[in-house]
Amino acid sequence: MTNWTDGYQTGVNYTYGYYRDLSPHYQKFCLLLNGIDSPTLDENSTHCELGFGQGVSINIHAASQAGSYVGNDFNPAHAAHANALAKKSQVNSHFYDDSFEELLNRTDLPMFDSISLHGIWSWISFHNQSIIMQFIRRHLKAGGIVYISYNCLTGWSANMPVRELFYSHFNYSNKNTDTLQQVKESLAFSEQLLALNPNYAQRNPNALKKVQELSKQNPNYLVHEYLNQDWQCFSFRQISQIFEENKLSFAGTSDLNNHLDQINFSQEHQQFIQSIQHPILKEQVREIFANTQFRKDLFIRGKNQLSIQQTQQRLKETAFIIFVSPENAPKKIQGFLGEFNLLPEIYEPLVQYFKEKNYTPQSIGALEKALPQLNYSQILNALTILCHLNIAQPCLDHAPSQQTITHSQNLNRHFLEETQFHQNYTVFASPHTGIGFQSEYFETLFLKAHFLEDLKTTKQYADYAQKALDHLGWQIVEKGNSITDRKESLQHLQNKADDFIKSDKIKIVKQLQLFA
Repeated sequence: MTNWTDGYQTGVNYTYGYYRDLSPHYQKFCLLLNGIDSPTLDENSTHCELGFGQGVSINIHAASQAGSYVGNDFNPAHAAHANALAKKSQVNSHFYDDSFEELLNRTDLPMFDSISLHGIWSWISFHNQSIIMQFIRRHLKAGGIVYISYNCLTGWSANMPVRELFYSHFNYSNKNTDTLQQVKESLAFSEQLLALNPNYAQRNPNALKKVQELSKQNPNYLVHEYLNQDWQCFSFRQISQIFEENKLSFAGTSDLNNHLDQINFSQEHQQFIQSIQHPILKEQVREIFANTQFRKDLFIRGKNQLSIQQTQQRLKETAFIIFVSPENAPKKIQGFLGEFNLLPEIYEPLVQYFKEKNYTPQSIGALEKALPQLNYSQILNALTILCHLNIAQPCLDHAPSQQTITHSQNLNRHFLEETQFHQNYTVFASPHTGIGFQSEYFETLFLKAHFLEDLKTTKQYADYAQKALDHLGWQIVEKGNSITDRKESLQHLQNKADDFIKSDKIKIVKQLQLFA
């Protein structure tokens, strides 16, 4: 292994995932839900992402939001890919392949309104963690936001030996030179060992299940998630202490599930949590009740709490857009306590109103007036849940500029064009929300058929999708079985296309101005 990797796996590139938590606008919305003030986002805003992977998230956010973006990922293949995407959108972003130390020593970087690091902290050395904190101290503005995600000790403690076993076999017993095959062999070895029911497995009966779950995941993801030299878990208290020492106050989490206690904790648990005054202790206790495995926390340099009245007023002025038709709106939601019905007397008129308004953005204040049977709290809670389910998003507090629309559409067109080669991109830059609009692969093919090929009918969509699958040599998999009969495959695609047309997805996408 070469020195520049610093113990991090580079033999296999990272996946092409999109993470809305990295969106500056989404972070700002999460802070507002917690009643915390944050800087206005405009063309003078500056944002930084550390460890951007393939650069999908940062390019989507740079295209769909005003301001300038700087990213760093020490893997040059990742930086090259991120820069290639930036050329497609024509956004003037700056993506580097520096080490953290090299980045710290640069003299050409601005002060930032936000610095985000997703999937970095738990997978780097203590030395690099220290450098990152120096970077934040040096480059984060007063009032600036830090987003950080990390493996949580509470949920991981029982399964930490599973990772060590997986890592040890990968490094010391496996002679296969193919990295992805090594992953499979290491998982098989770990499963074989735990199936023999050693004392550890007897005391931790979920260990074998954990390995079996890992076997179903993308091996490229597993390499980066579990097989780096450094792999650490932290309690929330440990992280908050590190950040407090660097003038950063805890400001909440980007996980909207934290606002849904009614489906996650019993009344007794909620009362116990609410009885705790200190915010750090309260959050640590929540972590115990939830058995949290992965945290996504927000810290701010200079925490200014809004009054209840100020928070409510700003939320009332916040507009939302919904990505689902009434016919396809969810009826249930899953929480830690089980499955819960979404009250039809709240959700049905809410979603129906968006349809009547052709899915144009609607503020909470406007919804209160239009739907007098619903009050402010009911509307806010419903929209928060729909955002949690990723079928609604808060809009930016200003209309997007033509430049932002053009940048987003440039990038989105490239993503559509790439579907003939792979399914890496099934998310699009949304200039009205600054958050990625996620799509399924077949929906993406239908969008391409409509917006790039000017096709209109169910049959045309199905035929187009089938040709795309034929070109790639792929088959539809239904309930674990491949559909080999072409007639059956076409019928399956036609059914999907019919559902797609009925879903109002074309109308919604047009309102979002995703494509020219």
